[in-house]
Amino acid sequence: MSMSYCSIKQVLLRQASKFLPIKGVSEQQLADTAQLSSLADETPEGRSIVILAKQLFNLRERDLQALNATFVPFSAMTRMSGVNVGDRVIKKGSADSIRRYLETSHARVPAETEKLVEEVARKGETPLVVVENQQILGIVALKDIIKGGIKERFAEMRRMGIKIVMITGDNHLTAAAIAAEAGVDDFLAEATHEAKLALIRQYQADGSLVAMTGDGTNGCASIGINRRCCCHEFWYSSSKRSR
Repeated sequence: MSMSYCSIKQVLLRQASKFLPIKGVSEQQLADTAQLSSLADETPEGRSIVILAKQLFNLRERDLQALNATFVPFSAMTRMSGVNVGDRVIKKGSADSIRRYLETSHARVPAETEKLVEEVARKGETPLVVVENQQILGIVALKDIIKGGIKERFAEMRRMGIKIVMITGDNHLTAAAIAAEAGVDDFLAEATHEAKLALIRQYQADGSLVAMTGDGTNGCASIGINRRCCCHEFWYSSSKRSR
């Protein structure tokens, strides 16, 4: 049996759709802070936050050098990004990563925020929590748009005897909604590099030929492949060998 793994970025397009502040915080304040944390974020999600804040509140991009700001880039390990500007420490990331971040200073995620995260995830959207100086301001909801024709491509691969498993760092509720709409056979949510590798080895131990497609260095690093490789090559290799 052949197995093919895909990262969630091969399944959908993701962009900011709304700002959801918690009680006591205005939508514009949340949008302004989220945009500031995303000015140097070159991910599609980060760029869409900058654009949405501009569209809704006419918030213009600012010069991080003029602000003497230090940008904290997103990493697959922390699953957070942010910016430090003077005495302002701003972070944005998945709910579980922000939860771990706050726990280091013995702070907790309020019940209001947990409820908001669950409501967004149940709709199949991705919640990004925004924090400034250990205080949660609210959530940026990322809307997921399934790529055209992807469900049909997966159906064709299934007819070839290939099982498709989607791997994502998203929470379980969001991953389940996307997996159902995209038509994959199974999914792994809140995945770390170690969890990806463990799942791959499990299927290999069962005699499956495993291939993987991802977003380049993140996918390759998670399965111990040299960074110079391209994960997409493994997708095509699997398809040829399964015919």
